Amino acid sequence: MFLQPYEPHELRFAWCYRVYCRWQTRRTRPEPALAGLTAETLDAMLQPYDVRILECSASETDIRLLASLSPTETLAACAGKIKGRVSKWLRAQLPLLRRNEDRLLSRGYFACTTGQSTAQSVDGYLQSQGEHHGYLSGPCPPVFVARYPLTPADERRLETNHAVAVLQFHVVLATWRRQGIFGRAEAAAVAESWRRTLKNCPMVIEKVSFVPDHVHLAVRAHPTLSPAAIAVDLMNAAQQLMWKDFADSVIRAGVERLWQPSAYLGSYGELESAKIAAYVRRWQQRAEEP
Repeated sequence: MFLQPYEPHELRFAWCYRVYCRWQTRRTRPEPALAGLTAETLDAMLQPYDVRILECSASETDIRLLASLSPTETLAACAGKIKGRVSKWLRAQLPLLRRNEDRLLSRGYFACTTGQSTAQSVDGYLQSQGEHHGYLSGPCPPVFVARYPLTPADERRLETNHAVAVLQFHVVLATWRRQGIFGRAEAAAVAESWRRTLKNCPMVIEKVSFVPDHVHLAVRAHPTLSPAAIAVDLMNAAQQLMWKDFADSVIRAGVERLWQPSAYLGSYGELESAKIAAYVRRWQQRAEEP
């Protein structure tokens, strides 16, 4: 049987993808003009790239910002776009003798995802899925929850050469027409298949929570991987496994494909985005004090 793989262009996404980033000037060299960079100025520069700047704070040596990205954007690509536009803007503010300098901003950066939820609240939500959807009242609840602590090998897959990044996503995938397909055996096999087949990808699954018609995942990703690419990889790996090892379950459900061509992608972190925004504003106020 031919299984049509999922492609990013066919999927519809509901998403909240926000990142907090920080850069410094090269060797923390003071650049007085940099302190004049505002959120409005930077947002206008990045409009062609579909990157929205929600908050921005700059001093003579630092840039801190909160940005909203599209689900197909990688943090690595976004960082390059932002740094490139800021460097071009900064050069235009410098004296002529300095405009041809090799690099004005540091090569590395710090970045973390943030959102309306924290890591703790996402973990609690995934843990309670069976109860939330009423499946625990049955005699044999068809629900599967598993947590996978990060190993040293996982940490190495997520490392970057010139940046420190902690990117966490809450991913939700629903079955075709929300048909109940997953029992414990199917869910456990899919989760294991994900961990086995995706172990060479720059992503790590931290937790899964299955109910019969959808699954929630907590995922960490490398800056070179977009949330949309994560969803596509998960969907295709699971579909292949289900038709190979659990064809009877799929046939009984009467579905054409395993998943709805859609997904929810939500970034989260240790701090809610509102707190990050407030932090950036406070930092800006301190920087402006005499």
